[in-house]
Amino acid sequence: MPRSVTHLKIVPNTTEVDISAAAQKPRLGTILVSKNWVTEGDLLKAWSIQRVEQAYIGEILIGMGKITIDQLYWALSVQYNLDIIDLNKCPPSTNWVDFSDPQSSLKHGYIIWRNTKQGLTIALSNPNSMGKLREMFRKSSKIINFVLLKPQCLQDFIMSDQSKRLQEAALVNCPAHMSCRSWARSIKSYIWGGIIFFIACAGFIFIAPAKLLLMLLTLVFAALIMLMGFRITCLLALRIQVEKPSLSQRPQALIKRPKVSILLPLFKETAILERLVARMQALAYPKELLEICFVYEENDPKTKAALEGLELPYYMKIIEVPKGDLQTKPRAMNYALDFCSGSIIGIYDAEDAPEINQIEQVIQKFAVSGNDVACIQCILDFYNTDTNWMSRCFTIEYAILFRVILPALDKLKLPIPLGGTSVFFRRDVLEDIGRWDAYNVTEDADLGYRLYRMGYRCSWINTVTYEEANYRLLPWIKQRSRWLKGLFLTAYVHMRNPVELHKKIGIYAILTMLSLSVVPWIICPLALIILPMWLLSFGVGLPIYTELPIWFINTLTVTFIATEIMSLILGYKATYSSHHKHLRPWLPTIIFYWPIAFLASYKALFEVFVRPEYWDKSEHGLNDQLYAKDIHKLTRNSGSPTGY
Repeated sequence: MPRSVTHLKIVPNTTEVDISAAAQKPRLGTILVSKNWVTEGDLLKAWSIQRVEQAYIGEILIGMGKITIDQLYWALSVQYNLDIIDLNKCPPSTNWVDFSDPQSSLKHGYIIWRNTKQGLTIALSNPNSMGKLREMFRKSSKIINFVLLKPQCLQDFIMSDQSKRLQEAALVNCPAHMSCRSWARSIKSYIWGGIIFFIACAGFIFIAPAKLLLMLLTLVFAALIMLMGFRITCLLALRIQVEKPSLSQRPQALIKRPKVSILLPLFKETAILERLVARMQALAYPKELLEICFVYEENDPKTKAALEGLELPYYMKIIEVPKGDLQTKPRAMNYALDFCSGSIIGIYDAEDAPEINQIEQVIQKFAVSGNDVACIQCILDFYNTDTNWMSRCFTIEYAILFRVILPALDKLKLPIPLGGTSVFFRRDVLEDIGRWDAYNVTEDADLGYRLYRMGYRCSWINTVTYEEANYRLLPWIKQRSRWLKGLFLTAYVHMRNPVELHKKIGIYAILTMLSLSVVPWIICPLALIILPMWLLSFGVGLPIYTELPIWFINTLTVTFIATEIMSLILGYKATYSSHHKHLRPWLPTIIFYWPIAFLASYKALFEVFVRPEYWDKSEHGLNDQLYAKDIHKLTRNSGSPTGY
């Protein structure tokens, strides 16, 4: 049982005493063996594991299932001669925030428990940090004393005591000049600008419709040329031979396996929770180095009740995000990040089924990558590819992005628009650049560009996470409108000072960002005037179009056909795997799939000016039970051991 806190021990603040105490304190293993909680053999195994892991012996023994967290902290209290406290029964002094902000306390695992004229008593969760904390508070000229508390106890207290302060920080972590929150503040002026623009377009329709059509089609022509040039570049880049990294080539490979924290943002996901927990448990990464965080919103009581009803293993925990005026996935992740302890931060969605060795492959890729690689993106794929025509096209679209475009951008070292899931970050870099933009509904793409602007790179890895393909029209439109809205705001943030951007990242990176973020905003809304090009290609005359120069129509028609052929080539290249080859006969039908986005673009355009932060959530877990056997087979049929 934990020791009582009724008689706190005052330890003089002298180095000599620390050295003497360190020499005399018993070893943790000796204490555990004396209680018959572990054997000498267990300790030997734990020590051998510690050679390749960034974990303490106690954490490894918990991961081995030999001891509990209560037993570990009882042994630590004996080893360091410290009392264990419970902040629920003995809360800290009310002025503890005058000595450390809640984010720092969570990061370093401590809190100022008592402050008197004689000294400070620091409650800490890791006794090994006593020396560092003495240095931090040396200027106080007070005697420093310590007591012990469990990490979850500290997190629960700060979550309840400082939630308002943490949620306010979650809104502004991203620097103002890199955030789209300024759009919302200036939206009235943009609305008037948009109204004037549409009035001008309407006037042109009545006054000079042919000239308006010529201008718009010229814009479309420029967008198609840029898109085709970008795709050709990606196809050629895939032919570049890059030497496969070896674990023996770089000293970073000698770094021990780090702790990985996985953020799982949830909202109204009760139907899929049990299956999600099972998929996370299947991950083949040492459990003492794994922290699974289920992040839910305070105003989602059903998800909260479902989570509390599950028996979660010790390495899984739930984090409640306080309700606020803004409710987005990036805001929730900004808030939850403070409660994570890993040096690598991963993101999964509720419906995700990653390959079981995915995290191990990601860690190996980090180990052989340069210090400029701050993020690794895995492949997103789908288990329900054959649900219907839309799911097949959706799968082909993702295959083009994740199996052709992203690996090409990785080889060319150009900016990568990240996916919102199956992406892993170095935590120090993530915090250094300001985490996620809480106001951006495509926080993933925005973060990929921001990392590049700050001198970092995102890399790609050939390991797969399987999801549920969107196969219903209305949810598809809602999801696509959110993506387009986010791309609009991302382009607004990063392109508003093009001269400075060019100096920072160069012309090729800018062209990449334009192709991926701006071109969709030209092609999708103007699909209604692009679609008639099919009739023109067959020689059918159309009103107004016949008033345009014949050379322009012919050039545009050829460009349009060439773009569609390029889409077929990309789709053929992307569907090379055994999981996708059966989709190749469906490639010609993709020409009917892309135009649907024009409906989503108008919804997105409306929301950009009316509710830019609105998160139109996708529904998950509709038919994953139907494909349970396929999911099990796919996630265990991983690729190469290294994932490169």
